[in-house]
Amino acid sequence: MTKTVKLELLRSHDLAAWIECEMRDFEVPASLRNRCSGACLVISQEHHQAIIFLLSQLRPIHASAFGLVRSVYESLVRGLWLNHCATDEQIQAFSTGTVPPKMPTLLEALKKTPEYASGQLTAIYKNSWNDMCSYAHTGSHQVQRWNTSGAIEPNYLDDEVIEIMGATGALALLSLNGVATISSNIELAIRVLEKSTKWAQ
Repeated sequence: MTKTVKLELLRSHDLAAWIECEMRDFEVPASLRNRCSGACLVISQEHHQAIIFLLSQLRPIHASAFGLVRSVYESLVRGLWLNHCATDEQIQAFSTGTVPPKMPTLLEALKKTPEYASGQLTAIYKNSWNDMCSYAHTGSHQVQRWNTSGAIEPNYLDDEVIEIMGATGALALLSLNGVATISSNIELAIRVLEKSTKWAQ
């Protein structure tokens, strides 16, 4: 593991610890909407933590880490849609096992809300969804990175590893902002914004 990757891992560890600390000791109004949405958002954060854990091993577990990127994004989008867009009937159906609409439908609904009208989440989908799916479902992206000229072995570039840490860190911060919205915690939302600005730098 190169020094650059180690430094980014330290930064990612610090971010995950900060998010976990911010998640403690505040209340969320108990409703089915909040429970379903909040669970998705927290799961997104946990997937982010898992990616950091997998990449921190003595022999980094790259394939599983890269495969979880889609889960970070998907659970975030579902959580936001459940909070901002889903009808009471859709939430009830989701809570009892009905599969929610496909990702483009969720994103289109989110674009109609003031909070996500910029289309940032849709841009991520358009630019990265196929790649995320390829890693998650053992497509060509994963297979190519398990072949070198002389062996079947991990061959992930440092830039790729750093990229997924940066991207999933940003998504984890968005999920924390979603939790701030559910709990009407303006102070937390401000702290998340400040942290997000630093993270992007």
